[in-house]
Amino acid sequence: DTSAPPAPILQPPVETTPTVRLPERASEPPPIAPTALPIAAAPEPSFEPPAPELPTPTPQAALSADPSVPQKSAVEALQAARQSSAADALDTATWTLIEGEARVQTELSPTMLPAVLNPAAEKIVRAALRSLGISKLTLLPGASIPKAVQKKPRTVRTGSAQAKALEHPIVQQAQKLFNAEIQTVIDLSGDN
Repeated sequence: DTSAPPAPILQPPVETTPTVRLPERASEPPPIAPTALPIAAAPEPSFEPPAPELPTPTPQAALSADPSVPQKSAVEALQAARQSSAADALDTATWTLIEGEARVQTELSPTMLPAVLNPAAEKIVRAALRSLGISKLTLLPGASIPKAVQKKPRTVRTGSAQAKALEHPIVQQAQKLFNAEIQTVIDLSGDN
């Protein structure tokens, strides 16, 4: 007889529910019932393009106190990563090196600084500076125009179109909301 032996019959495992014993005394805490934890799925593999290679400076350049070395390295790294706005902003900025810290005085306003030098651009700059031995980066916004340098508003002639515009409630509200000033008033009333 050449027939194969019968295959074993496989039965699914029997699940049992644990029994919970009630405490006999009031001071005895109830036992904790065992729980089964779900098996987590394996994370999806992510395919990201490789990070751009950063220029490798010579050790003498890393130890130099010349701020143009880290500035050039950071700008080149940003250009390689196609972060041209951030590269332009750091290229025109004033760099100062103090005890392993790069202080970068940009010409950007406090509002525009985080928009142009976004977290991705800042990460690239920090990596370029770390390769030079610079551990800290401080980005400073451009200095606001001092009040003494700001131009003084011209005096407005009473009864003029500009005086009427300055007295209008909507214009006053816009000036408060936007910190605005009136540049030009065109009188269309025909009373000229």
